[in-house]
Amino acid sequence: MDRKRKRELRDLNAGAWAGETDIFPANGSLDSSLKKNTAFIKRLRTAVTSASLNTFLSDIRTLSLHKYLSEIISACYEGLTKLKSPGEISAGVEIVSALHQRFGPSEFTKYLGWLLGRGLTPPDKFQLKTLSPDAREKEEKERLARHRVLLKVVTEFWLVGILRSLDDVERPDDASTKVKDPISIASIKAKSASATAKAPTDTESEPYPLEVLKELLGHDRDHANLPLAVLFVKNYTWDILGVKSTADEGRKSVEEDGITTTAEQATKGDNVSSGDEDNISSSDKDSPLVSSELRQRFKNILGRYLDDVKKHVIKDQKSLAAQGRRNAEAYVKSGEIFEDRQANYDKQIKAQEKLVANTQVLCEALGSEMPDLTEKEAADATTAGSIGLVKAGEYLRGQGEGAGIWEDEEERRFYENLVDLKGKVPGILLEDGKKKKADNEDQATKKIEENSNGEVKEGLEAAATAAKPAEPDDQSIVIANKSVGAQVDILLTRLTEMQTKDQVDQAAIDFCFLNSKASRNRLLKGLQEVPKGRSDLLPLYARLIATLGRHLPDISQTMVTALDDEFRSLQRRKQKDFLGQVRMSNIRYLAELTKFGIVPEHIIFHCLKVSLDDFSKMNIEIISSLLENCGRYLLRNPETTPRMSSFLETLQRKKSAQHLGQQERMLLENAMYYVDPPERAAIQQKERTPVELFIRKLVYLDMNKRNYTKVLKSIRKLHWEEQEVVDILEKIFSKPGKVKYSNIHLLAILVGALYRYHQDFVIMVVDNLLEHITVGLEQNDFKFNQRRLAEVKYLGELYNYKMVDSPVIFDTLYRIVTFGHEGGTPRPGRLNLLDLPDDFFRVRLVCTLIETCGLCFDRGSAKKKFDFFLTFFQYYLFTKDTLPMDIEFIIQDTFALTRPDWKLATNLEDAARAFSEAVAQNYKTQGPDKAAEPEEAEDEISSNDGADDDDIKVPDMEEGQSSNEDAEVPDNDVAEHSESSSEEEQIIVTRPEEEHDPEADAEFEREYEKMMAESLESRKFERKPIFDVPLPMRRATREPSITGEDVPSNGTNSTNTMAFSLMTKRGNKQQTRTIELPSNSQFAVAMRTQQQAEREEQQRIKNLVLNYDLRDDNDQDDGDSNNFHYFINPNPNTKGSKGLERHNASQPIYPHAHPKAEKTGPNRGGYRARKLQLSDVDWYDQKRSKPNARGNRKVPIANNEA
Repeated sequence: MDRKRKRELRDLNAGAWAGETDIFPANGSLDSSLKKNTAFIKRLRTAVTSASLNTFLSDIRTLSLHKYLSEIISACYEGLTKLKSPGEISAGVEIVSALHQRFGPSEFTKYLGWLLGRGLTPPDKFQLKTLSPDAREKEEKERLARHRVLLKVVTEFWLVGILRSLDDVERPDDASTKVKDPISIASIKAKSASATAKAPTDTESEPYPLEVLKELLGHDRDHANLPLAVLFVKNYTWDILGVKSTADEGRKSVEEDGITTTAEQATKGDNVSSGDEDNISSSDKDSPLVSSELRQRFKNILGRYLDDVKKHVIKDQKSLAAQGRRNAEAYVKSGEIFEDRQANYDKQIKAQEKLVANTQVLCEALGSEMPDLTEKEAADATTAGSIGLVKAGEYLRGQGEGAGIWEDEEERRFYENLVDLKGKVPGILLEDGKKKKADNEDQATKKIEENSNGEVKEGLEAAATAAKPAEPDDQSIVIANKSVGAQVDILLTRLTEMQTKDQVDQAAIDFCFLNSKASRNRLLKGLQEVPKGRSDLLPLYARLIATLGRHLPDISQTMVTALDDEFRSLQRRKQKDFLGQVRMSNIRYLAELTKFGIVPEHIIFHCLKVSLDDFSKMNIEIISSLLENCGRYLLRNPETTPRMSSFLETLQRKKSAQHLGQQERMLLENAMYYVDPPERAAIQQKERTPVELFIRKLVYLDMNKRNYTKVLKSIRKLHWEEQEVVDILEKIFSKPGKVKYSNIHLLAILVGALYRYHQDFVIMVVDNLLEHITVGLEQNDFKFNQRRLAEVKYLGELYNYKMVDSPVIFDTLYRIVTFGHEGGTPRPGRLNLLDLPDDFFRVRLVCTLIETCGLCFDRGSAKKKFDFFLTFFQYYLFTKDTLPMDIEFIIQDTFALTRPDWKLATNLEDAARAFSEAVAQNYKTQGPDKAAEPEEAEDEISSNDGADDDDIKVPDMEEGQSSNEDAEVPDNDVAEHSESSSEEEQIIVTRPEEEHDPEADAEFEREYEKMMAESLESRKFERKPIFDVPLPMRRATREPSITGEDVPSNGTNSTNTMAFSLMTKRGNKQQTRTIELPSNSQFAVAMRTQQQAEREEQQRIKNLVLNYDLRDDNDQDDGDSNNFHYFINPNPNTKGSKGLERHNASQPIYPHAHPKAEKTGPNRGGYRARKLQLSDVDWYDQKRSKPNARGNRKVPIANNEA
């Protein structure tokens, strides 16, 4: 809907708020039939589209809808929640405006505004906590989808004057029985009531969408509603915020100093050439729909929210960078990264990408600077000037800036960040048991039991909520009607089920509410009895002891004493081999408590000394286990470093002096290398020249919107005559992924300004960019996705600044969609390894390119091409799996930006039908004649090239003069083409001509001729495949050329030539023409020889078939000659052709004398289709007859000649 129509509707709706009547004229006699009114309500609920707008308006004008207003209001709300496209929203605005103008605010609009406010209410957080994680995620997705639609609807209603503020809404009468009044609406009503009770002031009420944004964004600490803020900013950048979008400015020109100007600013009144220049979109001169004061209020709300989002982005970026470094270091050390850690890291990357992209949109709309994320990462690196590299040797030795004592940040948090029980539990429950008396313990126990449903329960719930804000507590901490002992039993059974540190912390908090001397003793007993084979519980038990030991020291002291006594006892029983697992569990327990700082220094070193003194196999295993579990902690802790270093030296000397088995030696060496790994060389940093460092600093760090002209001047002052400088610049300008995403358009501006002076450089940059995009499609690696997005964005910006034309953009779009697909067309069900059905990144690439430069394709031939591509892209979307919610939103935003009235298909059949119709319409509008005109010249050249190729192949075998005539045609074409191209070069070239070295050119010509001669000689004796394609030749010319014997008879013998038919292709038509070759040429002789061999083979097969029966007769004659006289009969040739039928039935006929009855059918060969007849035999040819075995009578044999 354009702004002019919005202003008209706002004036009309303002009149309805003022109490004016007859704004929307209705008929004098209204139709009150139940059927039509019910049908209207049903369509209002399900079928609000731009196509049905006129029907709705006519129904509102003619139907009596007053009795059904309550149903109309609810149906209107349901219909509004189902709107998707901008066209449907515009239709909904028209329909609701008509209802508002007819029935007025008091009967219709106020109640509809209440329903819309209820739909935009944020969910109850306490209610969400009761849901499972999957149900909570599903509910959040549905809420976001609903709020996206309703936020646009509410904003449009406010812009056209249907809604004013939340003070003007009222709750429908039937709402109390159906739905619960949300908390936010209650607060809204309270606010409106208090507002009406106050004395009237000059300040007006807050606009409806402003209140909605306050409600959605004001309490959104997790920034779950950030997509809603981005949606609001994208759709109402100019109408409400008064900020001109850069995409609306169309294509821009770059001046010498880098200043960009739009087409209207640069060339007012000048005629713009056709082609890509037609795509320049004119800027909208209409003023915003909102006053400057309201614009500032909206900006303030969004600005405060943006500041909070920036902090969130920086915090997550730091966490992500630290996690990436930890993963890289873990990979360096262990050679692999755990799957769960990698999956969590990938998930964080995706979430961070979405967050950064949304933040970028808000920053551009509000004119704020994007937080510098790369500099933060560089600040965390080892030294200034390095790019986030940590020396592996220093880090592993604890001297770098890594985690130090611990392997990674997660391990450090586990052992150092213990929960503070004072903030979770009342102080009375944390008093040491030694300070209490027995009666006080009993009183405290009774008090806890009596108040199990009171204050203690509230404290437990508060602690559970603080410890687990995201997950509901499944089990109640305080169980009613049960004693403290039963609750301790439940807690002890939960110990073996613990898996995370959060569960350990919760168990510590739960135990504090059950704290007593007896409870502590039972807990210590449970912690000492570790289940067999569950060594994974030892770090968790140690954390629980350390957490409770801060406030209940008797727990940690008792546990350490018990473990020390157990170690001494096990040392006295050295011969008991079956206690090996118990020893390993005891040592591991001590090592874990040592890392929490609970075990005193002298105890752990006493264990090491005792094991070192008795250097047996059992003690070697104990030393190895201690070193692997707490050796690195003892070596890197400043308090224990001297003693641990001395122990390692002693251990090394003893290992070298004593003879050990292979297994024991390997255990000790692995443990020692793990504790104190050998020094490694530092990772070599890439050395860069000062010029390269200067250029990288200019482009990557210093360049922004304010100083890019200075950067351009600095780049132009470089020594462009040096190839090294040009190579550096080419590499930097060809990698937009290294630049801040918000500065990519500045990089395109620099390229546009440099094109005036260095055309070759810009052409190389564009070529490299297109090559990188293609390589990204070939690799399809997830880690390059951010770089690929930047490259596509860069290409779009280059089009905006007229460095490339629309064919390059369309070619890139089609290449992105079709690359790797069989036949160049994606099809559902066909697997493409480069574009899997569940991989939607190509969709994101296309949408990024369209959002960057798609607004320029709004007129001329580019508009038709763009519409055709959108139809094909819509079909491509349905060859994928079900689209995720974020991809679906991106597609909707893309189509809403470029084609607001586009109706997206809902299934594959509709998309395929639309695409096929677009293809048919495309060819229909072009027509066969129109399509052939621009390609006719190219077809002629291709056909001539094909003729030249054939002419070259034929003279390969001693060709005659006739082929030279055909070869002269393309020579003329080449000459003409060279002349025309030279003329074009004289016109196009504006820079000074390059100086050519005559000697170099002559050397090049000699090498080229030598190469062509070698190629021709190498291919001269190749066997060429037989061209076995049937030619569409005429019968009149086919007969003389079938056999070689007929060639002299048609007059070709006199000229010593042989006629051949050559098939050529002109456009889409096949044509044949006759060429003459010398009859003594190798090709003609080979053809005649082949034909003669084929004829002889054919004749031989024919003779074998005809003589088949007579051979059988001769065989029978040799075997039994007595019956032969029955076969001889008078010659039937003198009476007729039916000789065999003259035999009498009484005469004995030899059964094999009859010709065999052959089956004839459509699949029989031509030579076997006719039976052998007696008339085919020459009975009177005496030259080739045989004498009979019994007399001198002759038996004629069938003639072998055909």
